[in-house]
Amino acid sequence: MSEPTVKAIRSPSYPSMSLKDAVDAVAKIERQYRSATVDRGNASKLIGYSGPSGPANSALASMAAYGLLERAGKGEARVTQRARAILHASNDAERVENLLAAASEPDLYRELRERFDGIAVPPEDGVITYLNRQGFNPTAIKPAARAFLQTMEFVKEINGNESHGNEKPKGPESLNPDPDESRNKVFGGAKVGDFIQWESQGALQFSHPLRVRHVTPDGQFVAVEGSETGIPMNEVLIETRAPVIPPALPFIPFTPAKTNEPEEGFEEWFRAKVGAGKQIQILYRGADDLGPKEIQKLIDILTAQKAALDD
Repeated sequence: MSEPTVKAIRSPSYPSMSLKDAVDAVAKIERQYRSATVDRGNASKLIGYSGPSGPANSALASMAAYGLLERAGKGEARVTQRARAILHASNDAERVENLLAAASEPDLYRELRERFDGIAVPPEDGVITYLNRQGFNPTAIKPAARAFLQTMEFVKEINGNESHGNEKPKGPESLNPDPDESRNKVFGGAKVGDFIQWESQGALQFSHPLRVRHVTPDGQFVAVEGSETGIPMNEVLIETRAPVIPPALPFIPFTPAKTNEPEEGFEEWFRAKVGAGKQIQILYRGADDLGPKEIQKLIDILTAQKAALDD
């Protein structure tokens, strides 16, 4: 008896972000580099990442999928003419034309638009069911469907604006999605006053979002209210942006609760005089002695605290 044929799993190439997000991201790169080549690592930093990473590469690939970014040599990229035509269009018609072309660029989007011909924004259940039946990788279905539907909503919006002669399509600065409508995971880019979650190794570290009180000068770490722990910027998820008015909140120093005795289990590890009438004492609790790795982390935390006080 022959074994049943197993249907191959399709791993579609799809943008991980909507066209709105992609235009907003490529605008940050174009603002600095115009049409010149840019190192992919520098491009990643401009759109809010600490450097090359899985999420950063996915974001750059999304811009390329819409025809907004192109390869320009090993490890380099360049903003395309289409992107510049969107960002610096001579008139509304030119901008709308290039936006619609970008929305039709991904192969998966063309396939879905043919499948749901005549429906401006297909129902989400219908898109997910179709992708399931086509044998798409289950982990890719929901992100692909979400980015597609957000882009189709945008296409519907700009088509509607185009049909009203006196109404102008929204510019690049207004392309941020409603955070309650979509929750694409984009790491990094946090500023003082933002409420964030910390995701490490796929697990959320906070029971609820906490407000950022400090960002190190190099942008590599943040600290939240009530804690002195340095959190890697590339593990930060922004839940709520700080309001534009008033301006971003200033550095909020951490004030630990004063106690007369150290917490149970702690022992003195180091004590030194640091100034006239000033001493420091470091308490430590752990199964093993502190090693170079732990001491370096302590140095990083103290360096961040010094930079905050200097500011």
